[in-house]
Amino acid sequence: MVRSKDGSTLYVRVHDKTGKEYICPLDALKDPNDCTEEELKNCLDSAGEAFTDDEVRAIIMSEIRKD
Repeated sequence: MVRSKDGSTLYVRVHDKTGKEYICPLDALKDPNDCTEEELKNCLDSAGEAFTDDEVRAIIMSEIRKD
C-alpha cells in the first residue's frame, strides 16, 4: 500500500466513463498502457457493470476499515 508520511493509506478520486466518482487506494491504479491484453479484457468502462452502488460502498468501507 502507498502510505502518507503519517502512515495512512493514500486514496485518489477517480471517475469511470459514466462519470461516477469513486475513491480507490492509490496503488490500485494502473496506466492502461502498462496493462497486459488479459488485464484489458477484464477491464470495465463502468463499475456499475460489475457492482451495485451499495456493493461499491461496502467494498470501499471495508478497505478503509482495514487501515
